[in-house]
Amino acid sequence: MKVQFKNQAGVIREAKVGFSWTIFFFGGFPFFFRGMPLHAVAFIIAGMLTWGISNLVMAFIGNKMTAKYYLENGYLPHGPGWDYAGPSWGVEVAKQV
Repeated sequence: MKVQFKNQAGVIREAKVGFSWTIFFFGGFPFFFRGMPLHAVAFIIAGMLTWGISNLVMAFIGNKMTAKYYLENGYLPHGPGWDYAGPSWGVEVAKQV
């Protein structure tokens, strides 16, 4: 299931709820495309230090981190799916756009 985020400028981003196959296979590189370069560098270094084992751990929590990052940086919930995603991530959804 994917949920959407929308900011004041009308930019819409999506995040999947659950396991992230892209992080599992590509490590920290998907965070660059999600607009999170500091997270990307940190997880690429962690992947090199642990020989990729950290990718497995990050695959379980990467989408939740992305959602929290978007919500903390001016994006608001947009569209359906938030009745499931919010409690799953432990995020209190105040209002939707």
